[in-house]
Amino acid sequence: MKQLRIIGASVIAVAVCLAFAGAASASPTLTSPSGTTFFGTLTMTATSSVLWKATAGNVTCTGSTSSMKVVSNNESSASGQTSTWTFSGCSGTVHVLTLGATIFHHNTGTVTEKEAEVTLSFFGVSCVFGGGTVDIGRMEGGTPAKVTVNATLPLVSGSSFVCGSTASWSGGYTVTTPSTLFIA
Repeated sequence: MKQLRIIGASVIAVAVCLAFAGAASASPTLTSPSGTTFFGTLTMTATSSVLWKATAGNVTCTGSTSSMKVVSNNESSASGQTSTWTFSGCSGTVHVLTLGATIFHHNTGTVTEKEAEVTLSFFGVSCVFGGGTVDIGRMEGGTPAKVTVNATLPLVSGSSFVCGSTASWSGGYTVTTPSTLFIA
């Protein structure tokens, strides 16, 4: 009888562990407030100068804003179409050609841009960078959440002699909407 109680207790303990493991793996990637699945508008604003570097030169922008609507948020990622993406106060021409989508990855905090394209112009030559899927940086949750961008985007079109084969994009962003955002 004693062995039956031990076996029964062991089965219950395993069942409880499995229940918690299942619940943990089904948690959403983005939460706001903590523990509440986030769906809605997410807006990021540059908190420092944004720097674009290409073979032909550098462009510094004093402002940048990006907004998206989170429409998918599950245990692997949260994502949505980017609705606005602007650069202002730039020392050269920066034009967002294609908005694309933004993806936030569960556990790692990696932020990915998909199919976004940006045009930088140097000496009358337009250089289009981006396209495809590019990891652009990392998000750190909090009040407010922060995104650090440090990305290398491939050349999509333009003279490789003038533009080079890649451009780098760096800067710091703060999530302004929602005011609190956590990443699992």
